[in-house]
Amino acid sequence: MILRTVLLVTVGAAALTVLFGPDRLGPARVGGSVQAVFEVSPATPLRVSADTRHVSVYGVMYPGRFNRADGDQAQFHVLAWQGGRAPDALIETPVDDLVFHDALLAIGARPGNALPSEAWTHRHRPVSAAPHRTVSGSRLAVSVTWRDTGRSGLHTVPLDAILREVTPAAAPAAWTFGGNRDRWWNRLPAGARPGCLLCTYSCPSGKVSNRSASIADYVARTVRFRADAARLPPDGTPVRVRFDLLA
Repeated sequence: MILRTVLLVTVGAAALTVLFGPDRLGPARVGGSVQAVFEVSPATPLRVSADTRHVSVYGVMYPGRFNRADGDQAQFHVLAWQGGRAPDALIETPVDDLVFHDALLAIGARPGNALPSEAWTHRHRPVSAAPHRTVSGSRLAVSVTWRDTGRSGLHTVPLDAILREVTPAAAPAAWTFGGNRDRWWNRLPAGARPGCLLCTYSCPSGKVSNRSASIADYVARTVRFRADAARLPPDGTPVRVRFDLLA
């Protein structure tokens, strides 16, 4: 029997628990009932598989809310920690973004740590070059899984297939491990930081973000995203977001 090294994280715990077991876990029991877990659950919302170089995150999806959002950060956050301050994310998770960062390190991903914070703070300054810069780091494939109530089993699609670009001329999304763990706001008390795990544009706070679109693109509205609500389940649906290391 081939054993795989797996890290399971219970967010309420102070440390990672390292388990050695089969690559696919059985359904977890939460509150005495079997959940549609797809590797992760509310009780164990983060799974790290070093052998297959992937990280899975439990979350709850809100495509309707994402599309209706308005304001300075609308349609900016794909996956956000529910204890942070990033508003109206497509998916909310109990997984802390700093724990997620360290999980990506555990599968061998390399953070870019090169996008300056001025990419965001100077976004309304036309003379600044910083908002035009894009994120660097290891590339990742991102997929989303949910229980399909109209069919048997689970439904898995690439993130790109459900997060459509309103601007057809935009380049395909390139999900990249930007890092950004050492930002000053990450040293503030919990809840004072954005908490974004995955952003639609190159972001100096997001742990993973889109190398193909800059914050300047966001402000100028040259690239815009919408969730494909016709293809997605309703708001409040549990999902798994999986990150596979490409390079």
